[in-house]
Amino acid sequence: MNQIIKIVRLIPKIFKRVSFARIKYLFVYLKRDGISTTIKRFKECIYGTDVYQQEFIVQTVKHYETIDECSVINFKKKENPLVSIIIPVYNQFSFSYHCLKSIEALEDQTSYEIILADDASNDLTEQIGKVVKNIKIVRNERNLRFLLNCNHAAQFARGKYILFLNNDTQVQNGWLDSLVALLEKDDTIGMAGSKLVYADKRLQEAGGIIWNDGTAANYGNRQDPQEPEYNYVKEVDYISGASILIRSSLWKKIGGFDERYVPAYCEDSDLAFEVRRHGYKVVYQPLSVVIHFEGISNGTDTSCGLKKYQIDNQKKLYEKWSEELKNQQSPNTNLFHARERSSNKKTVLFIDKFAPAYDSDAGSKTVYQFLQMFVKKGFNVKFIGSLFYQREPYTTDVQQMGIEILYGEKAKKNIWNWLEENGQYIDYVFLNRPEVSEHYIDFLDKHKKFKVIYYGHDLSYMRLQREYEVTGDNSKRIEAEQWKEKELHLMRTADVSYYPSEIETQEIHRIDPSINVKTITAYAYENFQQSYSYEADQRNGLLFVGGFAHRPNEDAVIWFAKTIYPEIRKAISATFTIVGSSPSLAIKALEQEEGIIVKGFVSEEELKDLYQKTRIVVVPLRYGAGVKGKVVEAAYYGVPVVTTQVGAEGIPETDTFARIADAETDFAKAVIELYQSEEELRQKAQNSQKLVKKYFSMDTVWDVMKEDFV
Repeated sequence: MNQIIKIVRLIPKIFKRVSFARIKYLFVYLKRDGISTTIKRFKECIYGTDVYQQEFIVQTVKHYETIDECSVINFKKKENPLVSIIIPVYNQFSFSYHCLKSIEALEDQTSYEIILADDASNDLTEQIGKVVKNIKIVRNERNLRFLLNCNHAAQFARGKYILFLNNDTQVQNGWLDSLVALLEKDDTIGMAGSKLVYADKRLQEAGGIIWNDGTAANYGNRQDPQEPEYNYVKEVDYISGASILIRSSLWKKIGGFDERYVPAYCEDSDLAFEVRRHGYKVVYQPLSVVIHFEGISNGTDTSCGLKKYQIDNQKKLYEKWSEELKNQQSPNTNLFHARERSSNKKTVLFIDKFAPAYDSDAGSKTVYQFLQMFVKKGFNVKFIGSLFYQREPYTTDVQQMGIEILYGEKAKKNIWNWLEENGQYIDYVFLNRPEVSEHYIDFLDKHKKFKVIYYGHDLSYMRLQREYEVTGDNSKRIEAEQWKEKELHLMRTADVSYYPSEIETQEIHRIDPSINVKTITAYAYENFQQSYSYEADQRNGLLFVGGFAHRPNEDAVIWFAKTIYPEIRKAISATFTIVGSSPSLAIKALEQEEGIIVKGFVSEEELKDLYQKTRIVVVPLRYGAGVKGKVVEAAYYGVPVVTTQVGAEGIPETDTFARIADAETDFAKAVIELYQSEEELRQKAQNSQKLVKKYFSMDTVWDVMKEDFV
């Protein structure tokens, strides 16, 4: 009961400090992690920077004397498995049994088959079929040892992917789904591997490094696996063979593990080089976690047993790949590039408030798309969230893009040292928003090791000045003057500044023509609808989309709902749906009005569905600055718009897909007339698609920006 009271007391602070997008995960956390952990997670968001501690489930390995002591494990039969999981075993029955048990307990959705490659075991493994059902057991008549055993078993695989898994492992939820997801979404990836964690929950490996002398290193060995530097997708030199997923077609082209490494060791490193030679990438997937009881199978002493082949095979690896190894880093090199094969890439460091909540506000969506753009263009991208907390699910989304994001108390305390130590490897710093950038600009200018780009998103002082002109609130005029001084300092210090509207760049040059400023369109879409049709008779209602932490949005909606919508409602009876994160009490109260629906935050899928059903998007902004993402987004989804001059500002050819009106009566008239004209609606919908492709594509944005990144 006391814990429930604690959650209740936290609620007001949660709503004040945490995005609505995050609050939707409250019930997920409660169900998954319980009350205590949920309290901790939300306290992190409100008060601090603690890193979310992923739970690792490690079963105690019980050693069985007879097969009758074991409970039966029933796997489901799969006619067309996507993955063939090959587990090579030689004796060590208890470890194999617990490994299989961990797989059976998974909540992963990927279909798989299990091939147990029994290398002539003489312990209880001979009877494993009695207690493990619906797996394929490939039993060798003689002991082939590890490498040949794997190659032989792979001949029986039916899956699109082959996954080799050591028997001295226990897999964690998400292990399989996350590996497959990488290869399914990116056909340039040939092989992916897991994060390996010791049974004592220290890190064994977050990807492997091969130095130019042929020796290897397990990156992050014996460190904390929760630290952010071990939790982003990255290209690596190799992945230890304890858990690796490879395309079956690629495995066949390569011909399996190279038999020069018989009986074992270095075959996984060699396979990674082969994958690259065939034109594919080798990547590390931190969401795929495997507990590895290293040394159980072959021990750790390199002077005896299978382990003695490790030294000999390192020499063979060096001889085979001597030319390729010349391009590898040397053992005394800084790990900044070596851990992620990024020495041939330019590095850009983004700095913003936190991981971009792409489904909550336009600025964050723009940053998210810019991050995608830089990754696509081949940059090595780093990200600092200046509040340093692990904002989920957005932090993980950024990490899965292949971007290292710094968060947590350790990163917060050491950020200036990190910038000083790694500045020599950073080529560009991409600052976002004045309220964030002002804390970094002077330090970056003092340590001028990189080019600094400042993206203001909008001119804060212009927006505040306009708010003062509409509301008469003198505090906004004073605030505008304060921000004007700060923003001009940022622009004068940065090498180049970006703003989304030509009106803003003109205003800046009016004040100081010497400032290097460019108009860079907000939003950079990569994918567009292949075919599009707008059927007015299948669409209804009006829609507003915008986060309510941004004051102009609240003002716009209240003004529209109170003074414009009643006139519209009389004429066409259209409903008015309000979507946006962090709705205030004043916004929520509008739902009491006839025809108004306040949805608050919705998922990307829900929002897309709303756009597809809506007849008109309204953007009744009375003040603001910059290009309005909500207008561009409506155009992207092909929905005609009615907006004001402020809403249309900075968007070319706006009148081709929108009607523009400022006065209350004019705005109402524009909505009513457009709503009733099916032909005009269809034409504006078609025009919106052409406009977005022309001005708001990723390639269009990059064409303007690229000269600053050469």
